[in-house]
Amino acid sequence: MDRRTPPPATAPPACAECVRLGDEQRTAHAEGDYSRESDCRVLLTRHRAAAHEGEE
Repeated sequence: MDRRTPPPATAPPACAECVRLGDEQRTAHAEGDYSRESDCRVLLTRHRAAAHEGEE
């Protein structure tokens, strides 16, 4: 019986919009702009639901 851990699943290619919104969210947080950070989080959630069939 092989008890080794299976290799991790291959990650899907990065989505440019996901990357852009994630970067903007981190920048907003670093600048203390929590309203913009929240807006980015909402936009990212909506984008993932629409473009990536709801994946988190």
